[in-house]
Amino acid sequence: MLWLILSTIAFCLPGKALPSEDWFAIIQLDKWIHIGLFSVMVVLWSLPVLGKQSSEQSKYLLVYISLAWLVYGIAMEFVQHYFIPNRSFDIGDIAADALGCLLGFLFVKKQQQQVE
Repeated sequence: MLWLILSTIAFCLPGKALPSEDWFAIIQLDKWIHIGLFSVMVVLWSLPVLGKQSSEQSKYLLVYISLAWLVYGIAMEFVQHYFIPNRSFDIGDIAADALGCLLGFLFVKKQQQQVE
């Protein structure tokens, strides 16, 4: 829950509160942050599922968890666009969120296979 709260606070910061260095754009730091935040989110919310459900049930739960966090990421883009000053909707952020969710899912899936 703490990771969710901290991530939501970060997504809701006004644009003026964020650094605007040119080198951030060069290395696409924003996208890497999105990938990291969402992969960790999927992992943290998926770990309790491991070993507590049948393999078939946990497979579906892991997919649902990953998709739920992707929906959250899309929703946060709309929140930023309509409600947060100096923030905007960015399809690139959604792509980074999706990649983060996929990486988190693949990591947990690999952990699940090692447990079985």
